[in-house]
This record gives sequence, C-alpha cells and structure tokens, in this order.
Amino acid sequence: MPTAALYAKALREAAQQDQMKAKALLGNLHSALLRRGHQKLLPAILSEYEKLELADERSKMRSTISPQSERNRVLLELYRRLVSSN
Repeated sequence: MPTAALYAKALREAAQQDQMKAKALLGNLHSALLRRGHQKLLPAILSEYEKLELADERSKMRSTISPQSERNRVLLELYRRLVSSN
C-alpha cells in the first residue's frame, strides 16, 4: 500500500473516532509530514482520502434496499421457481 494511502487510512480512522478533533488532526498530520519530509504527499493523501469516502458512500448506497430492487428480487425468485418446476 502506498504511503499516501496509509496516511489517508489512518487519518480517516482517527477522524471517525472523534469528529470534534478533525481540525486538530489535520494540523498534527501537517506537522508530522513536515518532520518526516513527506509534505509533498499531501495532495496524494487528499486524493486517497476522497477515494475512501467515496467507497464508503457507494457501499452504503448499495446496501440500502429500494422498493424497485425488492420488487425485482421477488420477481426473479418467482421466475426461478417457475422455471425449476418444469
């Protein structure tokens, strides 16, 4: 896993634990990047963080069951029973 992805994952996990400290986390991340000489990774970390957020949002969308998807599931199940009975 690239370094930027590791930073983004750690930042996201820390931000999820305590939403109130999000600004402090960003300040701490910036100072840690400066100490380690990784400040050029900041745009890549932002990009990876956005990817993680988008993946989480998409997984939530897929997990919600809409009336249309439930209807399709029931119809498909009925069709399979009908086909298998012949």
